[in-house]
Amino acid sequence: MRLTEYVFRGIILTVFFAVFAIVYFVVSFQFGVKKVNQEWEEDIPSKIEDFGSTKTLSILPLVNWHTNDDSLKGEAGVSYLIKTDRSTILFDVGFNQKSEFPSPLEHNMDELGVKLDDIDTIFLSHAHLDHRGGQKWVNENTFSLGLEQVDLSNKKIYAPTLTRYPDAEVNLIPEETIIGEGIAGLGAISRQLVIGRIEENALVINVEGKGLVVIVGCGHQTVPKILDRMEKVFSTPLYGLVGDLHYPIPEGRLNILGINLQRIFASGEGPHSPITYKTMKEEIELLKKKGVKVIALGGHDTSDKAIESFNLAFGENYQHIRVGAQIDISK
Repeated sequence: MRLTEYVFRGIILTVFFAVFAIVYFVVSFQFGVKKVNQEWEEDIPSKIEDFGSTKTLSILPLVNWHTNDDSLKGEAGVSYLIKTDRSTILFDVGFNQKSEFPSPLEHNMDELGVKLDDIDTIFLSHAHLDHRGGQKWVNENTFSLGLEQVDLSNKKIYAPTLTRYPDAEVNLIPEETIIGEGIAGLGAISRQLVIGRIEENALVINVEGKGLVVIVGCGHQTVPKILDRMEKVFSTPLYGLVGDLHYPIPEGRLNILGINLQRIFASGEGPHSPITYKTMKEEIELLKKKGVKVIALGGHDTSDKAIESFNLAFGENYQHIRVGAQIDISK
């Protein structure tokens, strides 16, 4: 057989396997989407009628894209320090994309005078690298505040999916769960993304005299499903929403070789149907219709143009999340 025939057969086989791989991926993705949607339709969450309240609520961004001043480090990750009357909660632990020591989280904690000893609870929204301290830790079903895992044996730790941590107990709360006075997990909401299925939880805090504030890590759940779950689980009305809602339009913060990773692989209905301005506008109107009094939006997975749209829509009720700029809900 001549060399050209070997080359020709090789090309044919390569094309065949490439087409097979694409078809397999598309079918698997569509099956995953269908399964998640069916699970959502069948889900009947438990009602949480009375879980107490807090008079005070402050949220200090420790990691996000924008910073309050140049002494702080910003990145495409998330971490918040949440304080109520009785609890101090670390919500997610950032990305540390550049494997720095100290990590952006550790650096910003030091700059802002936040001590690990002051934190009694760690709440992990979902198992993505920009919320768990990097892909290395996600691969090992764990998380880390920096390059080395520090002692967290005296902390209450909560996660929606299988998570381990050396010498510490991690409480798995895939369902709606009371975790403190006036504090509850909303319950994980599933989403089939191109990069895989994800289960994302959110934190709900009942502020006395105001209502519920939901704190969101990435917003993979989608705004309509978050609002729907809030109404099914709680009787108290929604007062505010703080966090990131995944609007990487027209561009996201993470780009490799010109590919907008956040928009193509982690939002919308897949590469063929990424999230649009129309969807975002509809969700803005939905939030306004639900009577949200306070909204604070982060930029780790949301573009500056999208942030400006929220600013214009909500006016004085809008606050932009910046590392080091504390948000006081109770005032």
